[in-house]
Amino acid sequence: MKCCNKLSWVVLVLIVVINLASLALGQQPRDKLESAWIEPHVGRMLPLTSEFIEHNGQEIQLGDEVGKRPVVLCMVYFECPMLCKLAADGLVRSVASLPENVGQDLDIVFVSFDPRDTPERAKAAREHALLQYARAGSEKGWHFLTGNQASIDQIAQAVGFHYLWDEETQQFAHATGIMIITPEGRISEYLDGINFSPRELSSAIGRAAKNELTESGATLFMRCYLYDPTTGKFGAAVQWTIRVLGLATVLALILLVFRLARSRSLSTIESESL
Repeated sequence: MKCCNKLSWVVLVLIVVINLASLALGQQPRDKLESAWIEPHVGRMLPLTSEFIEHNGQEIQLGDEVGKRPVVLCMVYFECPMLCKLAADGLVRSVASLPENVGQDLDIVFVSFDPRDTPERAKAAREHALLQYARAGSEKGWHFLTGNQASIDQIAQAVGFHYLWDEETQQFAHATGIMIITPEGRISEYLDGINFSPRELSSAIGRAAKNELTESGATLFMRCYLYDPTTGKFGAAVQWTIRVLGLATVLALILLVFRLARSRSLSTIESESL
C-alpha cells in the first residue's frame, strides 16, 4: 500500500510538471522568437568597408580592426539586461584562460546591433572586459563598436544574425553566439552558448589563423527575450531554462516510477511464491 501511495504521488507530480512545461511553451511569443536566430555563413567575408565608431569616438572601417590576426566577433547590444552580458562575461572568462594573448594572437570585437548605443556605453563595456581580462598590454586588441543602422545591417546580414526590436516590451529578441574570423576577414566558424570551453575556443582560433573553414555543429544558439510582467509572459531565455529543468525533472520522475513499479512487481511475486 505504501508503495502504491508513493507511485500515485509521483504520477501526480509528473502530470503537474508536464502541464507547467506546456504552459511555459504556450506563453512563447513565437512570431518574435522565430525572427531571432543565427544562420551560419561559414566562408562569407565580413563587410570590411562598413563604418563604425570605436569606444573613444573614433570613426573606423571594420577592416581597420580585421585583417591582422584571428578575430572573435560577438554581436550584442550594450543595454541588454540578460544574455548579452552573460555571453560577454563568458567570452572574457574563456579568453582569460587561453595561452593566446588578446592584442598579439587575436582580437576581440563586440559590435552593437542597437543603433541607439553610444561610444560611452561601449567604453563602459570595454572597461568591464579589460578589468576581467587583467592582462597588461592587451588594450589594443579589444574593440567595442557602435554604428548606424546601415552598417549594422551589413554586418548582421554577413554573419547571419537575425534579430527583432519589440516595441511593446522595448527590447530586442535575439540569439547569442560567437563567430571566429580569419585574418583576412572571412567567417571561419561559429560557437554557440554563453560559456565557451577554452580548449574549444583555442582550437577554433588556431584553425582560423590557418584560414581554415569549419562547418561546425553549432545550432543551439540561445535566444534572449525577457519576462514581461505586463503580459505575464516568460521570455525565451527563461523558457529555455524551464524546458531544460522540466525535462530533467520528467526524466527523473519517469525513472522513479519505473523503479517503484518494478519494486512493487517484485514484492507481488515474492508474496505469491509464499
